[in-house]
Amino acid sequence: MSDEIVLRANDLKRHYLLPGSFYSKAATVKALDGVSFELRRKKTLAVVGESGCGKSTLARVVTMIEEPTAGSLQISGEELADGDKTVRRKLRPKVQMVFQNPYGSLNPRQKIGSALEEPLLMNTPLSKSERGGKARAMMQAVGLRPEHYDRYPHMFSGGQRQRIAIARALMLDPDILVLDEPVSALDVSIQAQVLNLLGELQDKLQLAYLFISHDLSVVKHIADEVMVMYLGKPVEHATREVLFDNPRHPYTKALLSATPVPVPGRKKDRVLLKGELPSPIDPPSGCAFHPRCPVVIGRCATKTPHLQSVHDAQVSCHLMDEVQTEKV
Repeated sequence: MSDEIVLRANDLKRHYLLPGSFYSKAATVKALDGVSFELRRKKTLAVVGESGCGKSTLARVVTMIEEPTAGSLQISGEELADGDKTVRRKLRPKVQMVFQNPYGSLNPRQKIGSALEEPLLMNTPLSKSERGGKARAMMQAVGLRPEHYDRYPHMFSGGQRQRIAIARALMLDPDILVLDEPVSALDVSIQAQVLNLLGELQDKLQLAYLFISHDLSVVKHIADEVMVMYLGKPVEHATREVLFDNPRHPYTKALLSATPVPVPGRKKDRVLLKGELPSPIDPPSGCAFHPRCPVVIGRCATKTPHLQSVHDAQVSCHLMDEVQTEKV
């Protein structure tokens, strides 16, 4: 059961149509443009990349905040992309989200006990006493004390508020948690505590995590697999060990080279990328990364690469064609 697939995405897309004006033509923003992956119980898939790569759009699609433009999204074996409102209503409790900002994700006028009970009030037939009992049990599970039940959010630290947000996300007994930069707003000393709590809860409740982050040092601590995205598409997908020990895509190498090494005196060769992330409204031809790539070759500007298996990873890069030829 621990290896059960709870979510499967295939060629998932989310496009936005921008209406034209007197100064500009109508355009399509391909925020998510063909993403495939699986989530398994007790496993964590981390999604990394620069701002604007599509990480948060993926989170909104998986949590059913937005509908995909195309592709397949299955939760517990049921197709969501073509499902009606009844199917979506049934599946929505199975996927819950923990947001980045623990200060903005809680209603300042609502006591913590009420905030935790609210999902149960809206989605279950439980009585008031049953809701209260479950809320108090969940508070204990995330390390909060009983007296916190009747307090307001402003009375808690950032780390405590994120524990409350995690507790609220778990109230409906989900199979999947989507964690959108859940520790980036916290002090480093508190980050480790929250990450350890997430690990304990994952083992205890057999949860699958989709962990959105730009901090590769955090990803290295928590992820089982890592998917690197660039301009709405995955460019590399591998296990944590493979990706950190032997990154293959030039973009992945650049991201890892920018991550500080916590070893005194040890230096890394920094890969500096030229320019900024292109606009998704008008992406470059061929490989979207080629204007910034330090090892660009001729066909990169005209031919779009696709994910292909290279040893023990999946990589979207024309340089991998030579590797595949050598294997043959």
